[in-house]
Amino acid sequence: MMILGKKFGQLGNRLFLYSHLIAAAEEYGVELVNPSFAEYARMFPRTAHDRWCHYPASARQAGRPSQWSRHVLSKAVELGGRGLHGLGGNLPKLKVISLGRGESMDLGSDEFASLVWSRHVLLQGWLFRSERLLHQHAEVIRTHFAIPEAVQASIDARLSRLRDQADVIVGIHIRHGDYATYLNGKYFYPTSEYANVMRQIQEQFSPARVGFLVRGNGILREHDFPGLTVSCESDGVIEDLYGFAGTDLLVGPPSTFTGWAAFYGKVPLHWLESTENLRDVRAMLQDRSMLAA
Repeated sequence: MMILGKKFGQLGNRLFLYSHLIAAAEEYGVELVNPSFAEYARMFPRTAHDRWCHYPASARQAGRPSQWSRHVLSKAVELGGRGLHGLGGNLPKLKVISLGRGESMDLGSDEFASLVWSRHVLLQGWLFRSERLLHQHAEVIRTHFAIPEAVQASIDARLSRLRDQADVIVGIHIRHGDYATYLNGKYFYPTSEYANVMRQIQEQFSPARVGFLVRGNGILREHDFPGLTVSCESDGVIEDLYGFAGTDLLVGPPSTFTGWAAFYGKVPLHWLESTENLRDVRAMLQDRSMLAA
């Protein structure tokens, strides 16, 4: 069994870390539990009723665990892992692997495979990764993180209304809030600069009509994007995330939020390293084979 014993970041970060571990669990035929997914488990049918958030998903339980009980379990596992690590992290049937800042572990390595086949492992760290396994097992990961049918239907309906006005839908992720200080504001762009980027995109796709699904963690108003066909109304974080997954192209600053949407929906993604000299994003739609998982 693998146990993820510590939470890192918000929804995008949690989904990516969880997904890499699901890929490893699928590859090695072992069980994974992730109580650190506590805040977001209710959003997904395969984790909503499971306090431990098993993979493979456990049998459906009668009721949903309370957020309080999830929080207590998550904190207990984290503190227990921290204590065991402080004592050396090695027990006959359990090993604690705690990664420091910047440290990583290859989940696809022979070393890790031998470890999970021989004993339980409690993992505490951010960079447990295997891009190879992630893409090899991408479809089972997408299945595990499918959202409720009613929520997906609502998202599809909103996208359909936008498609009535456009030939191409481009998701624009406006990351404000914490990005004002993250990396000293390197990727914090004013709304006016995003609007200029969107006009450049519109010009690149001309004469095709472009509709923009604009989402972010600030106040977004349609009149901030004059001359553009935009949808700014957010229904919630999961609706925003999976709405992005239903677009034709995603554009935004480096973020695991849009990174997950691109992975889940197999959508081309352009990171905005700068709002000047926008690359030819139209060309990204001409070859979707690069996203095959």
